[in-house]
Amino acid sequence: MACADTPASALGQRNIAEVDFDQIHDRQQFGSVKWANQWDEFSPRVEGEDLLSLWTADMDFRAPETVIARLREAADHGIYGYTRRDPRHYEIVQSWFAHRHNWSPKLETLLPAPAIMPSVAAILRTFTKPGDGVIVQSPVYSPYFEVVQGNGRVLLTNRLRLQNNRYELDLEDFEKLAGGAKVFLLCNPHNPAGMAWTREELAALNDICERHGILVISDDIHCDIRLSDRSHIVFSSISDDAADKSFICTAPTKTFNLAGVPSATISVANRKRRETLLAAMQASFMVNANFFGRLALEVAYSAGSPWLDQLTGYVASNIDLVCEFAGEYLPGITPMRPDASFLVWLDARALDRRVGGIQKFFVDRAGVNLYDGRVYGPGGEGFIRLNVGCPRHLLRRGLERMSSALASM
Repeated sequence: MACADTPASALGQRNIAEVDFDQIHDRQQFGSVKWANQWDEFSPRVEGEDLLSLWTADMDFRAPETVIARLREAADHGIYGYTRRDPRHYEIVQSWFAHRHNWSPKLETLLPAPAIMPSVAAILRTFTKPGDGVIVQSPVYSPYFEVVQGNGRVLLTNRLRLQNNRYELDLEDFEKLAGGAKVFLLCNPHNPAGMAWTREELAALNDICERHGILVISDDIHCDIRLSDRSHIVFSSISDDAADKSFICTAPTKTFNLAGVPSATISVANRKRRETLLAAMQASFMVNANFFGRLALEVAYSAGSPWLDQLTGYVASNIDLVCEFAGEYLPGITPMRPDASFLVWLDARALDRRVGGIQKFFVDRAGVNLYDGRVYGPGGEGFIRLNVGCPRHLLRRGLERMSSALASM
């Protein structure tokens, strides 16, 4: 269903043209975190001339032209007052997930949210108390540690097992931790590895959570960019009891490069918990729609599929480049091919020990800024995360610099 007053056919027509993902755009003029090279997590500030930024998880591509056109219309209108999400908004969200992921949440289960991490914080504050345990699976997206510990909850780390350059669940350890947990914070697909968890893996986690009465918060923000034959399985879709205990957090921001105009949705199947969470979010003034974020979500989900399909092909080719280049020119670095997202997790543990920190080595010796795996908790040491959501010639330049730095060791 199209949004606003623009016919769906017109929105679709705007998106048919071939997208130029090779074009480079100057992002520093608008305060880009990525290109300002601010580094504030366990490392000093990183700065320097001609430093290539391949770290934080946004892309260097323009959003779909349909989204840009609608936001331009809204900006030109010039009145940026209070806005709302009408029933059609939730129908658009429902339709997107039904068509892309074979998951059709009931409309009444969908709640508005400003973004995913504020939503996670709100759920934790509403359904747990200080001192309660929350399980996360490391290495994992670093704000998980912050949202748990910053809200006075106890972090319980279930470390993933690395086998044959893929992560596997450690269910035995998860079961041990479950006795002291109230919530499991699931990253699905997993960030930084891009793992798409299978139905069987999710069912095994659900069984443990069911036995111990654990609620599940699932962060599905990276689900849309599909790079393998593994489909995205929404946790709540695996069984009725999984749906009853879960909070499914979704957003178009990673998919369509909209992190600066955020809007999100939470699906809560359990009616009592849904009403309790909505009341808590209303009391925190978290449900008012962002004027531009609401529009961006609706247009992206209504007419963004052609753009996303082209993006997925481009990102897949970038990942092929990384894997092929690393095999020939980056000795000591092994990429983990992701099932989803535009992020590649690089195993550089042997090099990390030799150079005293591989992330700093590539900043100092190659002029390439990557995400240090240590930020992702236990198991992340010696890894680096590479963002391939950028023009290919920029990515190739970064890889060539990294190769030259290693050759000069």
